[in-house]
Amino acid sequence: MKKAQIGYTLEPRDDGMHPSNAPGWWEWWYFDAHFDNGYSLGGTFHFGSPRPPANPDVRFIEISLYDPEGNKRAVRKRYPKDKCQASEETCHVVIGPNLYEGDLKRYHLFFQEDGQGCDLVFDSVTDGFAPDAPTSKVGTARVEWVVPQARASVHGTLTWDGRVVPVSGHGYHDHNWSDAPMSGAGDAADLLAMMGLVAGDWTLLCSGGRNVRRRSHQPYGVMYAFKKEKLVAHSEKAGGSGGSFVKTETGVERPQTYRLWWNDPGIVEGAVDFTVKKVIDFMDLHSRFRPFQRWFAENYVGRPAYFRYMVDYSVDISINGEKVQATGSTWGEHHRFV
Repeated sequence: MKKAQIGYTLEPRDDGMHPSNAPGWWEWWYFDAHFDNGYSLGGTFHFGSPRPPANPDVRFIEISLYDPEGNKRAVRKRYPKDKCQASEETCHVVIGPNLYEGDLKRYHLFFQEDGQGCDLVFDSVTDGFAPDAPTSKVGTARVEWVVPQARASVHGTLTWDGRVVPVSGHGYHDHNWSDAPMSGAGDAADLLAMMGLVAGDWTLLCSGGRNVRRRSHQPYGVMYAFKKEKLVAHSEKAGGSGGSFVKTETGVERPQTYRLWWNDPGIVEGAVDFTVKKVIDFMDLHSRFRPFQRWFAENYVGRPAYFRYMVDYSVDISINGEKVQATGSTWGEHHRFV
């Protein structure tokens, strides 16, 4: 990496594997794509498990495909360690017959499992970057984050129930690793993350919400803004909140609308509003806990849940004094502690 005006620029080895002898080590390469015909895809190639209990030797893919109506096909498959490999010099990750590789400028994703699959090329539209400091920690362990492709043009094919569908659209790729599995307790009580939001020539990586009780529910948020290929603005003077709440079948409330806002004069000012069209993934993590974990969460953390939404969005912000307005549709992740 090399220091830039905002964060760091990347070299190919930054997207390679970062091995560790730590018993809780894990690493994943994440990607998603949204296609002009309404299909979409998101997933990860995993070395080690990011979820407790720690298991640095597991290797698996976890990929979801969605059709234009939001119907889902999910693939999660493990492979023996000796059938998997990853380079430390560049992104070249093999898990069984599945491949993810690239050099910051162009990536190739291939997977084929149980009648579902893809063969896609991601061409970078933006420069890659890493933030100045880790965005989160697990105890004392840093969770590292690099973004080789904040926005990419994507073309190729999807395979849906054995049927091959030509696709083209835009996509995103980032990469995380750490020496400790995620606890599920996070740093934010309510966090909506929207990566690779498209607003004309602008690409916005943004998230926001409110922090946990020990931080008095103070608002939190971040924006990395690209104009064409260049990263031109960064702000953390932000927050977010939901509205028009409804209950899931398990009793967890979720918003039907959400607003992310920034108040950083001369850098980023304004808001992005989201309307949830459909919940396409939901995990009530509390239901998976053991009795002591449930008691601890209820008394000290909150009830953790994860949502993935299909949303409509409306951007009305100013970046470096330039007005940015746009509307569109995408998906986003909502990490919620209630």
